Amino acid sequence: MRGARPMRIALVALPLLVALGCGGGGGGGHDTGPVATATPVATPSPVPTESVTLTLSSSIDVVGASFTVGYEAGRVALLGSGPQAQCRLASSDLIAVNDDDAGTLRVALLPANPLQRPTLALPTTFTCDFAENGGAIGPGDVRVASKKVAVLDGNGIAIAGDASKLDVQ
Repeated sequence: MRGARPMRIALVALPLLVALGCGGGGGGGHDTGPVATATPVATPSPVPTESVTLTLSSSIDVVGASFTVGYEAGRVALLGSGPQAQCRLASSDLIAVNDDDAGTLRVALLPANPLQRPTLALPTTFTCDFAENGGAIGPGDVRVASKKVAVLDGNGIAIAGDASKLDVQ
């Protein structure tokens, strides 16, 4: 008989372990405790935004250009920060931007495919999106400075060019 008793305990224990390991099951009056409800949160009104577009043109063939755009940081904020500033170029040329979040945006332009076209596709437009924190902004409210251009010399090498030939308005 001693040999049979452990067998019965094992057979009784196995269904008990299976029932406990199932994780409950549905229905049957299980009390899950209090149910959490979401508290509505006031959604702030969206800040008005404005796009500012500048026209870029040149009387010479430009293979690269850079400039800064100054804006009144207390009154408006450029959407995006650092290299994620929300700016775009109408042409397919490459643009790199970096906003310091204090009123200065740095811009650099290069040809999209210099092997097909070694110069920038000018004229074109450059547009940035601003949040109006305390007033509207337009093209007359930004200051363009520190213009630099590169041109090709007679040997096809990029050299510094006459920055006054790059018109940004």
